[in-house]
Amino acid sequence: QQQQQQQRDVHVRTISFLNDPRTFQIDNSFVNNETNGGGNENDLKTKHPNVHQFLARANEGGDLSRQELVSMIPVKLLDVKPSHLVLDSCASPGSKTSQILEVMLSKNASGAVVANDASLQRANLLTHRCYRLEAAAKNLVVVNHDAQTLPLELENTFDRILCDVPCSGDGTLRKSTDLWKKWSNSSGVELHSIQVNVATRALRLLKYDDGGGRLVYSTCSLNPLENEAVVVELLQRSRGAIKLVDCSKMLPDLKRLPGLTKWSVQDLKNGRWYDTYDSYLKDNNNNRAGQKSKIRKSMFANTNNHKHNLDRCFRIHPDLNDTGGFFVAVFEKMKPLPTEMIDIDAKEEQKLSRTTNANTKKWASAKIAPVFCVKTDTEFKAVIKRIKAKYGFDARKKEENGGVEIITRNNTDVVPKRLYCLSKGAKLILDKCSRNQQEQQKLRILACGLCCFERQAVNKGLKSQTDDIDCEFRFTQTGCELFQDSISKQVVRVSPKELESMLARQQEKLLTTSKNAPLCIDDKTKKKVLSECQRGCVILAVRAKSSGSGNKRKLVEEEVAAVSPVTIACWFPPSKKSRSDGTNDIDDDVTLTLMCSKSEGEVRLERLRELGKLKLVN
Repeated sequence: QQQQQQQRDVHVRTISFLNDPRTFQIDNSFVNNETNGGGNENDLKTKHPNVHQFLARANEGGDLSRQELVSMIPVKLLDVKPSHLVLDSCASPGSKTSQILEVMLSKNASGAVVANDASLQRANLLTHRCYRLEAAAKNLVVVNHDAQTLPLELENTFDRILCDVPCSGDGTLRKSTDLWKKWSNSSGVELHSIQVNVATRALRLLKYDDGGGRLVYSTCSLNPLENEAVVVELLQRSRGAIKLVDCSKMLPDLKRLPGLTKWSVQDLKNGRWYDTYDSYLKDNNNNRAGQKSKIRKSMFANTNNHKHNLDRCFRIHPDLNDTGGFFVAVFEKMKPLPTEMIDIDAKEEQKLSRTTNANTKKWASAKIAPVFCVKTDTEFKAVIKRIKAKYGFDARKKEENGGVEIITRNNTDVVPKRLYCLSKGAKLILDKCSRNQQEQQKLRILACGLCCFERQAVNKGLKSQTDDIDCEFRFTQTGCELFQDSISKQVVRVSPKELESMLARQQEKLLTTSKNAPLCIDDKTKKKVLSECQRGCVILAVRAKSSGSGNKRKLVEEEVAAVSPVTIACWFPPSKKSRSDGTNDIDDDVTLTLMCSKSEGEVRLERLRELGKLKLVN
């Protein structure tokens, strides 16, 4: 019986209440209890290492994302479109941001996702996680601000805002057993005001025109002080500018409870519970003790709660859907916020001025490179012209798919070292918080866009053999993947077997598909490289899948252009032979060097092998 238990299969099931066929859940009887040392008898890593390794590889490569099931609900209710400007005000660790970015994988995605975190260290981890979705990185801007003091230059800007605020986390007690020792009933009291301030600032940045913007407020707590009390306070302050949205039809199969209309608040000093603020003040010597206490009037339920449609809130208990505990409320902004609400927000920001100044000094000491939009002068236009001449790069194709802009993070050189591509929406965010000579950049940008081109000295082999055009830039690995449908030059089609051989040699791994693997590219590919490519950067794309050969296969390749499930940037070095006049000659020596890092190569090797197993390439 014990042996049968060890050989138990891994069961994977779809999640019916999310109504998304791409979402799966592994049998949760496999428990990786790290707090108890891990590696117990039910540990997936121990019993099924191959499955665990596959999940880890796919997650690192951006093909798969692991996330707490219930935490996917806020983004589902956010209802993001590819053209939307989205703010994730408290984004770390980045699972929800990645979920939003998946929408931006659409070809016509002109929108942007601004991911913010108050901690520079957490923001760095957030950046690493989100950049696994390389194709959507052009739509991403990672910033480092206190969510209570996000720049007001972005006021009335965002179509969607996710406010997954800091909370006590008591809804995760089943998963995070260490919280049993750390949890305190003071957490809700201490966090209430911060949560209200974060949501208030987010509402100021939310659009009210063009059909109104949507804000999703969520916590992984079930404490009404962190949930319903915050919702009621926001509704009362807004005076009809916002409303709760009924989203029950979006996830009809989700089991949930309505929001509470009554709750009590505990005095942390004497342990007593109070139903109203007046009774609390009466017991605390007519407001003297109340002024010094952290307990606020906004924490208490009032008799008008039934008028606020709190039943539209989602209160998700762990036993309802076999998940963690969660609270979600969806707001819609219909008109500008009242002056009184804006004044309260301004006063709270003033109270945080010391913290803001300290964070600004930390940012300055970190020496993060600022963001500059590329120059539009003659010199830069010439650079773009040379890139187009080298790679046949037609920017109009990307314009049809939502458009891209180009930025740099180096303003000291006439020609930038790196060029970053970003979406129209991301560029709009930067323009609203643009940098000038008189003042500091309003938005503290940690990461922005996707690095697509890197400058390479001409004397290192970028000189064209067929014409007099010098191109300073080569594609990065991520850049060639982003623009693979636009590149018409420097692209060579190879068989999956050839590409697998090159990637395997980089990883120093043996091929699993053939004992007689080629050590390099075959003669046919050599001829293509020599006849069709200039020295420098060459893009290897997997040959189109076809059951035919000759003209039939060529027709398929022309139809799909340069689109390939795996695309690799390589270096074709200058010829070692020289003519009598000192210029390089074209010879039959073809050596291609992979320009992707070893970690990038490993991800693409595994992806190629998985596609081979599924017979999606041949």
